[in-house]
Amino acid sequence: MKFKQIVALDDVNISEDAVRQISMISESEFIRFNSDSTTSAESVKRIGDADCVLVSWRSPIDREVLTKCPNLRFICLCGTNSDSIDLDEAKKQDIVVSNIMDYGDEGVGEWVFSQLLILARGLGKYQWKSSHAELANKTMGIIGLGAIGKLVADIALGFHMNVLYNSKTRKPEYEAKGLKYVGKKELLTNSDFITLQTPKNLKILTKEDFSFMNGKVLVNNTLGKPFEIEDIKEWIKGENNFVIMDTCVSQDYHKELSNTKRVIFSDFIAGRTEESVVRLGDKTIKNLKAFLTNKPINQVN
Repeated sequence: MKFKQIVALDDVNISEDAVRQISMISESEFIRFNSDSTTSAESVKRIGDADCVLVSWRSPIDREVLTKCPNLRFICLCGTNSDSIDLDEAKKQDIVVSNIMDYGDEGVGEWVFSQLLILARGLGKYQWKSSHAELANKTMGIIGLGAIGKLVADIALGFHMNVLYNSKTRKPEYEAKGLKYVGKKELLTNSDFITLQTPKNLKILTKEDFSFMNGKVLVNNTLGKPFEIEDIKEWIKGENNFVIMDTCVSQDYHKELSNTKRVIFSDFIAGRTEESVVRLGDKTIKNLKAFLTNKPINQVN
């Protein structure tokens, strides 16, 4: 079985091998767009008569798009966060939406610690302390102990760090490994490094929270805006405060803070590695083929 027409609405970050395989299950040419769609009208134009669309988290698919694309049967989100898709409307129109989990976590975890090592050892533009420092015996504070948060915790334990965490739910299996569950204020006050691993656009840090973070290193690779720009601008003025951000997921901040002292943006996407691109492509193909056999997997609506 094949789809009549598959369209990649934006750059979905899959390998050329995956592109070839996807082309084989599309009766018409597999159409690919490499820029984000920023308006509903543009999305409608790109999707056209397609019955299957691949999309990243960056290009929204709202009610208008779904209504004006009557042939659409399947949306394969080439990512995890589905906030950009109107899932309720898709369900009303019998359009299946599937996402992809656990494809870039390893790269993100390694990125966090590569950035911390560069800062601690003074291998980049800045150095955390007056002399080279070790991560061992320092305290890592993790807000959000989901898949990536757990991976960060495991790596931190490998560096012989003390690990505090704050999350919606307690994780007894990780507390057995040595993690300590604490309130947010205690975490912000007692951690050397603080990393945010939370859902998209969930505000995590308030102006008051920043007042507890003197001499800290904040790592942010969450989607959206977990804190206000004005609050981070004021906080970063403090002596020995640093923030490290993934340029891709913190684009709003990059516009305002790229030339600010002690604000560090990586020049590549944290989770995009050769391996993650292969995993994403493989899981995309599995979602597509499962739908074609009337047994959709990873459905989110």
